[in-house]
Amino acid sequence: MLNEKGLIEFTIGIAGIGLSFLFDQNLSEFGVEDIDYEFVTDIRAKTKLRVHHDSFPRRSKGKKIFDSGSTWSLYHNRGKYVLQDSSFESDSLPNQLVILESDFKSGDIYIDDKFNQNLFPDPLGYPLNQVLMIILLSRSKGVMLHACGIDDSGYGYLFLGNSGHGKSTIARLWSENQATVLNDDRIIVREKNGELFMYGTPWPGDFKELSSKGLPIRKLFFLRHGEKNSAVPKNSAEAVLMLLTRCFPPIWDKKGMEYTMDLCHRLVNKIPCYEFSFEPDRNIVDFVRNI
Repeated sequence: MLNEKGLIEFTIGIAGIGLSFLFDQNLSEFGVEDIDYEFVTDIRAKTKLRVHHDSFPRRSKGKKIFDSGSTWSLYHNRGKYVLQDSSFESDSLPNQLVILESDFKSGDIYIDDKFNQNLFPDPLGYPLNQVLMIILLSRSKGVMLHACGIDDSGYGYLFLGNSGHGKSTIARLWSENQATVLNDDRIIVREKNGELFMYGTPWPGDFKELSSKGLPIRKLFFLRHGEKNSAVPKNSAEAVLMLLTRCFPPIWDKKGMEYTMDLCHRLVNKIPCYEFSFEPDRNIVDFVRNI
């Protein structure tokens, strides 16, 4: 894990995108035996981030790009992008700060020790880890969806829904039928050789089983509440609007939004899409397989 500069380098791979964290501490300090190695990888990292936990840089806020209004904000300062875990409007100082070079290939993470003592293998934690991935995906790499992904013996089902729509229930029912759950809450979609793949992420919802693997999407379902099993086909115009309300778009980035819109259109044009309601029992598995 030591690189040529004598730093400890830890790389995670999410949807085939390598992200390395560089540390100068002894691994034994951080409980390495407790690490979930599902997403640890030896693939070449596209982005490398040096982790600092002793002091924050002196800085001005720069140009405001986006403010979530509560949990995080993003701005541009002297050619670099700065992501922090607090609102611009907050009087409190951030506990975490990410400074990215303009090419997004390198950067620095600053962490308040009092905030996060467990740096491995993901020193950021929610929400900055997911926001950082959305930023990287917006560079024509993919899109993150609020969805549950199922690998049914190599056949990929993608169930999209907002909180309370039943994604975790779907995950549990398919798991009981020997299918692999990629994730019940966050799925990444990427295009590979003209085919659309879905990938598990390290950020599950209520159903904690997950997988880092990816596979082609064969059918896509928009979850809704209902009293019986029903799958109603949706045309591409309807489906793309439903998809956009269930993804995590980079709304602060014009080019990133154009790419995200194009990818959503390609997804619904290539994959059969359904509006889907279900009864929460094991019969739903056979119902979906027979669609």
